[in-house]
Amino acid sequence: MQAAEIIIRGQVTDSDNGGPLPGAQIRLKGNPKTGTAADGDGRFTLAVPDNTGTLIISFMGYTTQEVEIAGRKEISIQLKPDAQTLQDVVVVGYGTQSKTKVTGSVAQVGEEVFKNRPIVNIAQGLQGAIPNLNITFGDGQLNRGGSFNIRGFTSINGGAPLILIDGTPGQINLINPEDVESVTVLKDAASAAIYGARAAFGVILVTTKKGREGKPLVRYTNNFGFGKPIGIPGVINDPLEAARVQNEAYRGYAGTDAAGMPAIIEYLEQRRDDPSLPELGVDASGNFIRGANTDWYDEFYNDKAPFSKNYISISNAKNNTSYYLSLGYEKQNGIFAHATDTYERISSRLKVDTRVWDWLQVFDNIEFNQGLYDAPNKFVSDGGYNVYRYLSLYANPYEAIKTANGNYTIAGMSVFGQLNDAGRTKNKDQVFKNTIGFRTNFLNNRLRLNGDYTYFLTQTRDDVQYFRMKYENRPNSIVNFTNPDYYSSGAADRAHHIINLYAEYEERLGKHHIKGLAGFNRELNQLSAFIARRDENITSSLGSINLTNGITTLSADKSEWALQGIFGRLNYDFDNKYLLEFNGRYDGTSRFAQNDRFGFFPSVSAGWVLSNEPFFQPLKRSINSFKLRASYGSLGNQLVGNYAYISTMSPYTASDLLDLNGQLPLAVRAPNLVPFNLTWETASTLNMGFDMALLKNRLNVGFDWYDRQTKNMLTKGRTLPAVLGTAEPRENAADLSTKGWELSLKWNDELQLAGKPFAYHFSVVLSDSRSFITRFNNPARLLTDFYEGMEVGEIWGYTTLGFFKTDDESAGHADQSRLHLFPGLPKAGDIKFEDTNGDKVISFGKNTVDDPGDLRKIGNTTPRYAYGVNMGFNWYNFSLDVFLQGIGKRDFWPGTEAAVFWGFYNRWNQPVYDHIYNNYWTPENPDAYFPRLRAYEALTTDRSLGAVQTRYLQNAAYLRLKNLSVGYNIPQAISTRAKIALARVFFSGQNLFEWTRLSKAFDPEGLNDEVDASRSNGAGFVYPLQRTFTFGVEINF
Repeated sequence: MQAAEIIIRGQVTDSDNGGPLPGAQIRLKGNPKTGTAADGDGRFTLAVPDNTGTLIISFMGYTTQEVEIAGRKEISIQLKPDAQTLQDVVVVGYGTQSKTKVTGSVAQVGEEVFKNRPIVNIAQGLQGAIPNLNITFGDGQLNRGGSFNIRGFTSINGGAPLILIDGTPGQINLINPEDVESVTVLKDAASAAIYGARAAFGVILVTTKKGREGKPLVRYTNNFGFGKPIGIPGVINDPLEAARVQNEAYRGYAGTDAAGMPAIIEYLEQRRDDPSLPELGVDASGNFIRGANTDWYDEFYNDKAPFSKNYISISNAKNNTSYYLSLGYEKQNGIFAHATDTYERISSRLKVDTRVWDWLQVFDNIEFNQGLYDAPNKFVSDGGYNVYRYLSLYANPYEAIKTANGNYTIAGMSVFGQLNDAGRTKNKDQVFKNTIGFRTNFLNNRLRLNGDYTYFLTQTRDDVQYFRMKYENRPNSIVNFTNPDYYSSGAADRAHHIINLYAEYEERLGKHHIKGLAGFNRELNQLSAFIARRDENITSSLGSINLTNGITTLSADKSEWALQGIFGRLNYDFDNKYLLEFNGRYDGTSRFAQNDRFGFFPSVSAGWVLSNEPFFQPLKRSINSFKLRASYGSLGNQLVGNYAYISTMSPYTASDLLDLNGQLPLAVRAPNLVPFNLTWETASTLNMGFDMALLKNRLNVGFDWYDRQTKNMLTKGRTLPAVLGTAEPRENAADLSTKGWELSLKWNDELQLAGKPFAYHFSVVLSDSRSFITRFNNPARLLTDFYEGMEVGEIWGYTTLGFFKTDDESAGHADQSRLHLFPGLPKAGDIKFEDTNGDKVISFGKNTVDDPGDLRKIGNTTPRYAYGVNMGFNWYNFSLDVFLQGIGKRDFWPGTEAAVFWGFYNRWNQPVYDHIYNNYWTPENPDAYFPRLRAYEALTTDRSLGAVQTRYLQNAAYLRLKNLSVGYNIPQAISTRAKIALARVFFSGQNLFEWTRLSKAFDPEGLNDEVDASRSNGAGFVYPLQRTFTFGVEINF
């Protein structure tokens, strides 16, 4: 008698979002005839012979799972997305491609790099995630977006990658990271060639999410937390001690006390004994005597800057229509304790895709994003320094912020007066983008015709209301700034029209697979901008041009450029072993004269899948797949200005003559000269690499080496006689060579821990590049400019030998008078420079490569060995992810105006910073880092500290704990009672810790990126980055 069957019921869902997986396959292990598929809600019913077997559950794009029946009749299964499977298809130009058949250098990451992280833009999530995708921010200002670079230094004229959102240009820094499905980077000329003139230095393709089959999915996330500024310098806040040290520094410079300092020191001593004395005393001449006790940095920055972020989306795909609708809102408060800045962003997206007939689909992709930054004016109109610079000058503890009358002192006005009383600036960026299009297929989907039109409008509004400031310089004596207050309003509208039409054809003939694409692209970009300013605000309660009563200044700008091209791609592979791809584009741009507007940019790439060869089969137990790749291609760079080929005359108001009415007349400057043969800057790239999967696909390895030759860079032409009366025309007269490599290692595995699946992952990306100038018009090979053979970023400087131990030691050393502030010999505690050329004189010679005097190459500011490390695990509803990012090698010279680094060595009355205090040379402290106390030694490059040298060259390499996220999924047995498919809580920290030898005066991510660090000021006066701590919840219905 046959035993009665057991009925098993259950549901298959996504472990990440709780959504059902309709169509998931459920079968009985060892009995392939016993199986079923999940319905539209992910539910299934299966009859099995007994209750002791094992179920095998599988679904495309997810890790297959085995579940013991163990007598149960209700079984719920959560499948985890298989990162390896998801990446089997990558986004490429105008389509997708199987990763196994990619022959160019292409890297792709999914939404996992953005999940549960307190980031406001995509750039923050991508930093360190893809090898040789270099992202910098420069500072931590709330509305600061990332700057993107692919594969190192591109051109002396700069060169950023082309960024496309769902196939058309977009504003990447305003897109909500929650909307992103994947980001693909096309690095070499072969993979980017199909985009022609816009893609000379790589392409970034952002693909946003779309609706999926099954029940409608509603997803809500909420993040809230706070940020703390990083890298706030430590200051000696004992006012008496600070005054004494500063006065000693001035005595080292001038041999006498600084004016007013003895009185300040005396008054501070009196206040120490009698705290009831006022912060500001008055001397016999009626001048203030400063005697406060102010912690300026504590007054300036908030301990906590709160932020919140809300996001909701609904998506589905059913009955031939898919849709995805999302809305996000976030608000950040800044770090200023007085009149802080705020940033608000609204993001929204609607994607609808409908199959009208079997052969026709139509779609619409609408996006609206807005960012609003509201901040106090951070610049003093009369002084020209920003508030961070003034903070570094005036943060002395004995300086008072306000007088007894409630007026600002000059120090208080320069810092807090700017924030509180100088008015505010409002920057609003709006993006509206709508892409409509169609997809058709014929001949059993072998022939596909596609087309789309995009209208992309970016609008920028800048409103500034500035109020003239004042301060009390003596008791009851007010000084007003001379510049008038004003209101200005600016607007810029940029409309971008894009048309794409392309066809694809695919054919399989036995072991031969052929795929071709051909298309047409046309773009028109139009800019219209104006700015109006009027002096003398009537009121401070409202800001408007109409509420002013002074001189009016107007200016406007209009420009446009157009691009048109035809493109094609041909793929061929034989038996999934031998791969060949041709790409080409014939492009024309309005930025060149008619005779030089068009160029053809071809590329070719090839691959060999060794792991599919018969001779490789014995190795496949260990090496599951192995592919070699090589490519070569050439691309044009059109970013030379809209009208570089046209000779223009600039109007201006003459200031040295009057017209018949006694007015300053309008005049025009002499026209500039333009070359008759201005043309494309070209970048040709040779790329070789391999991809491997080992140990049952748990370990994936990718490596690329490349050689990029950038030719005909636009630069200054040959020097012409001064009698010409205008500057020499720019020419295509410079070349550059960049070589580099990149490596990625990824490990994914799962094992059983305490009877539960324990999935863990570990990945490393590492890259490097070096660039050299191979042609440049600098026959004298001056070190102040590019020259042939120069490595980009090199730093020339003096070699130091420590300090002179005695005064007599300096008498027998080489002449250092050219780096000495006063006549006479250096003294004990002064810097000792090496006489590298042996001529007994320390100098820079003719400042050329051939005669550099005692200068030598001492470093390079180019970031080297950029890396990222990602690791984490999922177990029993818990998850942990850790992300580390850094730079392995980089040099940085602080520059003469780096006031926080140099302190009173720059100017005697600058604050006494912790890293200098008790770390300067004295007979009792001969091994100190800084020399003997002497003010102004760092003020200019012809002084012993201001001169670029080895002793104070900074090591800017760093490792930063970029993110740590801990999450917990509420058990489904609990969440389903509330009809919730997934409920998840998490904590995330950003920029939690850093390891670096760089001075505390700087943040390694806030350094400026000048090509030559010896010519940059390196001051570090920037909005600090923040450590952020986030708590959040994700709920899916």
